[in-house]
Amino acid sequence: MRKRLNKWWMTTLLVALSATVSLAGCSNEATKTTQEGKATNEAVATQGPKLNKAAKIRIAVPDNSGVKGYEQGASANDNQFLNMIKEKTGYSNIEWNVIPAANQLDTYNLMFASGDVYDLIYTNDLNIFKRFSAQGALLPVDDAIKQFGTEVGKLVTENAWTAVTLEGKKYAIPVPPFQKFDNVDLGAGFLARQDWMDKLGLKAPKNLDELYTFLKTMKDKDPSGKGTIPFVAAGGNNGNPLDGLDVITAAFGLSGITNLAVPFIVKDGKLVDAQDVYLKDLLTYLNKLYKEGLIDNEYLFNKSQQVTEKMSSGKAASVYAGYWEPSSYLAGLTKTDANAKLSFLPTVEGKDGQKGYSMPAPVSNFYIIPKNSKNANEAVDLLNTYLKDKGLQKFVNFGKEGVHYDMVNGALTPKKPAYDQIIYKLYYRMWNTPDIWLPNALLGGYETAMKSFAQAGAQLTAFNINQYRPQTEVELAKGRALIDLRNEYIAKIINGALPITALDEYIKKADAAGRQDVIKASQDWFTKEGKAIYDKLNKK
Repeated sequence: MRKRLNKWWMTTLLVALSATVSLAGCSNEATKTTQEGKATNEAVATQGPKLNKAAKIRIAVPDNSGVKGYEQGASANDNQFLNMIKEKTGYSNIEWNVIPAANQLDTYNLMFASGDVYDLIYTNDLNIFKRFSAQGALLPVDDAIKQFGTEVGKLVTENAWTAVTLEGKKYAIPVPPFQKFDNVDLGAGFLARQDWMDKLGLKAPKNLDELYTFLKTMKDKDPSGKGTIPFVAAGGNNGNPLDGLDVITAAFGLSGITNLAVPFIVKDGKLVDAQDVYLKDLLTYLNKLYKEGLIDNEYLFNKSQQVTEKMSSGKAASVYAGYWEPSSYLAGLTKTDANAKLSFLPTVEGKDGQKGYSMPAPVSNFYIIPKNSKNANEAVDLLNTYLKDKGLQKFVNFGKEGVHYDMVNGALTPKKPAYDQIIYKLYYRMWNTPDIWLPNALLGGYETAMKSFAQAGAQLTAFNINQYRPQTEVELAKGRALIDLRNEYIAKIINGALPITALDEYIKKADAAGRQDVIKASQDWFTKEGKAIYDKLNKK
């Protein structure tokens, strides 16, 4: 547009000069007009694209198991929270789409294939960001943030931007995490029946040998009186036999990375496959626990529901659980045992000093914009406008004072049942800041568990390079087959269907299926970019 205008003005000027070469006044006037035109064009370029407040902005968010439905008369696109967002931001034509969390990848694969895309996708799944950014399906957000995202820029940390930057361009708006209590990062940890520990004189195990003794004592002494399960987990959620075993895998350098095609770690300054370093020792230890009944023998088939039932009914002694879960376990436990008590325990150390669960991800949620979005600038401006309005954020997160909550001694206190009827507001909480997160956690009844987690000390301490490592094309192509192959062999080795020597057979098959190709591609990235990121961010 600017080039066409400049060309027009130049042509006009030449004609004017030819016709009035002896008329200095006219020539001066033409020059003045040309300068004014140039100034106008530069002003238009500086202002950038205009926003269309009437644009239809299509937003997608994952569903949440804690949401049981909408209040009477409300729906996903007609409720008090979305209606207030429309009113306060000025964007009156917003379409909110709640996507089944378990089917996010399938939903977005179909969406991108059809070309009928959402304008803004909110997801907590790192793999979704990695997959679609690697496929070139996402729009870089640099320009939109520069023009319309000043508030966003204030809230995003350097680590978070680093995690979504590929070849110098930002391919998502990252929402940094904030889950701290008493200055300790919160997450999931080793949760155990403290009342049974007191009864049996057990202390928190410090290393793998003490963990074995801890679990064996729980089994042999049977404090439940009904065949105590020393440790329970849910390997059936995603078919990953290492799911929920971070209490153990953390001591072998594998916490939080067992769902990857190749679980990379940094060792001695190099990017290596943790399987080559620790997998044999890990499986030897797990096979022993399984064979002796120290891990729930049904854990390979358990799903989260079964884990909750076994903890809540007083059958299980310990579990790897989030700080938000003890309250649901205790709701059932205290009905049959008023003295039941749960406590988080410190991390268990491996033989070479390995310990700690994966550090908090630099990004808790991603806003991604498909390349074919029709209203990308409007979507960014909508988010930015929301972040400017503290009153709007307070309403979306907590509801109305006096209706959904009261202030009691300076603290937000929910009014039941009104507060429980608006839990669906979670879908419209567009950002999470410290002043929003903590009151929500307290309203959720998590304070006791948060205190216990913090008292166990820093636990989320293992640097996870995979949080910054992009997926390579070879990983996208061969990753699923590698994961399925590993899950099959690991499950059979743990339950004794295959001997530990079958690990060599697995590695050969994995290499034939592309493992070495994935390793080489990511090692090339580590040499070019990853090592600098690791050296900068791995601060202990």
